[in-house]
Amino acid sequence: MTITVSTGIIMAIASTYGSSVNMTAITNAAEAVATLGAGHGVVVGDYLEVTSGWGRLNGRIVRAKTVATNDVTFEGINTVSTTVYPAGTGTGTIRRITAWTNLSQVKIINSSGGEQQFADITALDDVVGKQMPTIRSPVQMSVECFDDPTLPWYSAVATADDARIPYALRLSAPNSSKIVANAYWGLQRIPAIGTNEPLRTLMSLSFSAEPTRYAT
Repeated sequence: MTITVSTGIIMAIASTYGSSVNMTAITNAAEAVATLGAGHGVVVGDYLEVTSGWGRLNGRIVRAKTVATNDVTFEGINTVSTTVYPAGTGTGTIRRITAWTNLSQVKIINSSGGEQQFADITALDDVVGKQMPTIRSPVQMSVECFDDPTLPWYSAVATADDARIPYALRLSAPNSSKIVANAYWGLQRIPAIGTNEPLRTLMSLSFSAEPTRYAT
């Protein structure tokens, strides 16, 4: 059994991306292997934003596990099911995340959503209600930091807020486990003010794709 405490968790936002690179093929495998255009620049350990014809992969943040010339293995991305990932339709592009900016002075991180939703399939002759799974509710995160607009992360989050497009999030725990996800960022420009309390910067995130978890 492993217990992870929140003390020491580091939150970061992707602050620099490389150019888009074509993904000309991708396999149905326990860990998907993508064929990228020449000169892609991806090395082992890079985090990538994926644009794909597969809805379950589109917009996800993944990590490069191995690189063999133009073939890159997406660590932990299982695409075996051709029902969920129809063969030959998952091509698209990738972008390397080339720099992260850590958020300092983080006080609270709260997450919500992701609950399984169900459709009622109870028939007239049923005596017990029935449901079947549909989608999950949107995943959201709220963050409070002690306010200081001169810190580097403040401008990085403000840029993401102004852009209105997803920017990657990375949560790194002391045991080396990580959570990465693509999200829309919102920054409240006026700090929260309480009696005899430090000023706080409030942020809200809405995930735009399924998060990915890595043990190390």
